Amino acid sequence: MYSSIFKDQAKKPVHKLFRETLDDTYDYWSDIRDYVFQNRPGAEELWHFYPKVGWHIRIRYNKRVIVYCIPCDNFFAILLVLGEKAVREALDSSISDEAKQMIQDAGAHTEGRSCYIKVNDNCFVKDIKKLLAIKLFVKS
Repeated sequence: MYSSIFKDQAKKPVHKLFRETLDDTYDYWSDIRDYVFQNRPGAEELWHFYPKVGWHIRIRYNKRVIVYCIPCDNFFAILLVLGEKAVREALDSSISDEAKQMIQDAGAHTEGRSCYIKVNDNCFVKDIKKLLAIKLFVKS
């Protein structure tokens, strides 16, 4: 699990600070974010505070969270919760072996598997977008 660099509940981050914190990785977040909004027009991007994590971004559609972004110092972590059908589809897909291993290692919960992916360069952006496609288009 990753913790946000923004830990003070009284100080909700602003976009400029978020962008500065992610630094060079901001463009990767923008790419992932844009992918979700292209495939789910009307989705919402919301800041949320959770005591164990700190401030993070949730993108949700019809009250269903699609992806979480946890801002860290010069990188971010993506959290995708995948149901069992989506897990099976992902493991049979063309994502990297490393991404498949992250899914297999992810903790299983009632809602699905919580898969955290650290993004400090673009090596997992394609995998994340493929996983988002699975999450968005596979019927649970």
